[in-house]
Amino acid sequence: MPSIAALTATLAAVSSVLAGPTETIKMKPRQAQLPPITATGNAFFVNGQRFFVRGIAYQPGGASANIDPLADPDICLQDIAKFKTLGVNVVRVYSTDNSRDHATCMNALADAGIYVALDVNNPKYSINRKNPGPSYNAAYLQSIFASIDEFAKYSNTMAFFSGNEVIHDEAETTLSARYVKATTRDMRQYIRNRGYRPILVGYSAADVSQNRMQTAHYFNCHRRRAERFLRL
Repeated sequence: MPSIAALTATLAAVSSVLAGPTETIKMKPRQAQLPPITATGNAFFVNGQRFFVRGIAYQPGGASANIDPLADPDICLQDIAKFKTLGVNVVRVYSTDNSRDHATCMNALADAGIYVALDVNNPKYSINRKNPGPSYNAAYLQSIFASIDEFAKYSNTMAFFSGNEVIHDEAETTLSARYVKATTRDMRQYIRNRGYRPILVGYSAADVSQNRMQTAHYFNCHRRRAERFLRL
């Protein structure tokens, strides 16, 4: 059996071969681990204590610009410093690119104690409020699942939104409700099937007086009752 000294010398030799005498291995900074946020009733909790959101909508250039601020350190790092000054603890991001790397920005946000709530939809893959049926398809689901895969690994991912104001003030847009609810169901099931930690999944409703409460009741109704409406 080789001695401890011999094993140590061997490991040192292997390390020098892998890295090279002048080569430096660049390691990504480790993320601060933030405790998960849970929801009970209409309140959020963290470690058993009530969590109050001091949030900001974070989408540089507006929704039409479709910029992913969490994939560009030149954008996010200077903004995070300002968020800390403002006392922000949650940012809402409307558009991200699940094919890009988000480690630097997500880690910096975690180090600042800031959680992220983000939409899984994007301009290319989303539920079409006027013609929802064809837009709920395999390619769409694969896109939202890819977004979950990308962000579930970060402890400061607070929540995913399955839709943003899909149901609006045009009467026919209420027909999209069952597709949004199906997407919410699919996202929750996917998170469980992949063995990810529990992550909140919800819907961001439009402030439309004629259907706001109906929308809330529909999305909150019991699962077995909902299944009668989800004959997709």
